[in-house]
Amino acid sequence: MRSDSNHSAYVRYHEGDPRIPIVSLAACRTRDEARKRELAQAIDKVCRERGYFQVEDHGVSEDVLKAAQGAVLDFFDLPLHEKMAIHIAHSPYHRGYVPAGGETAYGSTIRDIKEAFDMALELDLADPDVQAGKFFHGPNAWPDAQPLLQPTLSRLYREWVAMCGNISELFAIGLGLPNTYFAERTTKPLAQLRAARYPSQPPDDTGGAIGCGEHTDYGIVTVIWQMDSEGLEVCDPQGNWIRVPRIPNTFTCLLGDVTGMWTNDHWRATPHRVLNVSGEMRHSLNFFFDPDYDCVVEPLPPFVTAAKPALYQPTTMGAHLIQSFDGVFEYRKQAASAEAMA
Repeated sequence: MRSDSNHSAYVRYHEGDPRIPIVSLAACRTRDEARKRELAQAIDKVCRERGYFQVEDHGVSEDVLKAAQGAVLDFFDLPLHEKMAIHIAHSPYHRGYVPAGGETAYGSTIRDIKEAFDMALELDLADPDVQAGKFFHGPNAWPDAQPLLQPTLSRLYREWVAMCGNISELFAIGLGLPNTYFAERTTKPLAQLRAARYPSQPPDDTGGAIGCGEHTDYGIVTVIWQMDSEGLEVCDPQGNWIRVPRIPNTFTCLLGDVTGMWTNDHWRATPHRVLNVSGEMRHSLNFFFDPDYDCVVEPLPPFVTAAKPALYQPTTMGAHLIQSFDGVFEYRKQAASAEAMA
């Protein structure tokens, strides 16, 4: 049985909504292994009970965040034809611009009204995995009209990779796995950074327009920075929708599908959605920390018992990502439909 006695030393709760845990990551960057283990145990409790949390003392530079925010705002303000020049359908590597209506959440008939820009690990054409044709491996697609987007988002990408490496080590410790369990499975991660812009929608209207429909993300952990307006909502284990406040100097972390698979839903993936009813345009930066393409994902022995048999069949991260993207991105649905008709 893990001890929760030091929980309050690492976790506080939002004054306006005690359902929002805020975790300090300061201890994960020290060499004090006892403090790191206590922090990991506190995160285990939060993940078991909530499936989401805010992080503070995360170590990401304020200068990097300000530069990324400015570049993202400038990108979305470009004329539509300049953004469409790097439409994600033009990229064999699933990189570039996603216009409004380019995605639909699983089980929904309403296309998201957001627009987005997606980038991932920058790989040149000589890379062996690019040569092998592995999905989602290749160079990014950058807009000629906004040259600052590449250096600013690339730097933030590197900082979030490092931060998520720290978080995933804490996950491993909290779950009773070897410290390096996730590090060994994220040597060339399918990690993606997404900038998104959400028009305001009518209050309480989820029937005709939605910023982003209800879904879970695909990997280990998702990081969300609500840059200017609230709108993110998470669903707790009891089925209640909770609006996530914007808390200065924090990011929201959500558990992804493969974490739920590995732990046999001991930690569950976090359903979430975006409803922007602010009356203003909303922007966010999001980071999806996913394992390597060939990483095998299946319920681990410590979480499979006679009382709770394995809930998931073995798969790989690459196969899971392809199946997921095929179900939500309109350009991939259209390509599959055209193939079927050929």
